[in-house]
Amino acid sequence: MKALINYFHPLERLQRKRDSFDPKCDIPDVIRQVVTYPCPQITDSVKDLDFIVLDLETTGFDSVNDIILSIGWVDIYRGYADLNSSVHLYLNNDLHVKPETAVINHITPEMLSQGVSIDEAMNRFFESAKGKIIVAHGCVMEKNFIEHYLYKTYGLEEIPLLWVDTLCIEKKLGNAIAQQNELDLTLSGTRERYHLPEYNGHNALADAISTAELLLVQEKRIKHKCNVTIGQLYKMSV
Repeated sequence: MKALINYFHPLERLQRKRDSFDPKCDIPDVIRQVVTYPCPQITDSVKDLDFIVLDLETTGFDSVNDIILSIGWVDIYRGYADLNSSVHLYLNNDLHVKPETAVINHITPEMLSQGVSIDEAMNRFFESAKGKIIVAHGCVMEKNFIEHYLYKTYGLEEIPLLWVDTLCIEKKLGNAIAQQNELDLTLSGTRERYHLPEYNGHNALADAISTAELLLVQEKRIKHKCNVTIGQLYKMSV
């Protein structure tokens, strides 16, 4: 019975997608390695796994018509946010900055003029993501922009990346205490509930570090003084 239940676990379903992943085009080895790397076992302890926490700053929420302005990430290694692993890249998209987004995220054309290309940024991210679980707060945006890049560049569809979403986790935790109608699920609002310090928002690296800290606190809340498994965490993320 346990084997049957595990068969339908979302992590097992994702692994089957990875097993059958067969792109009909040439893709960089680094992307192939990330997508085909075996998923962790359902019972693996989160504290023994490596995560990469990602945040994007964009000109809007539409992955087709908007573009990425900056990307930031930081690793969580064996239960600790490793600030030495942090990366913050501006992308060379200075001709596409909208005045309204410049006001929000303080990214100007001058800052982007010396930025890297989208290809270099994505290659560096995927190189860092090998063997790690990708984390974001409200990962649908990051997921959509990355998937659109992979489709536009390589014709890839339905990429079986392993995502953990701290927003979905918080929503599940809120539902457990029947507060979902009044729960602020924004990154800043969620951090405030856990008495985490306030950082300057709308900066890709600052938000990535903020999300990493949030995930570590959520893990403690899920299973106080006990090991949280990736099966538990991932199920709360989908």
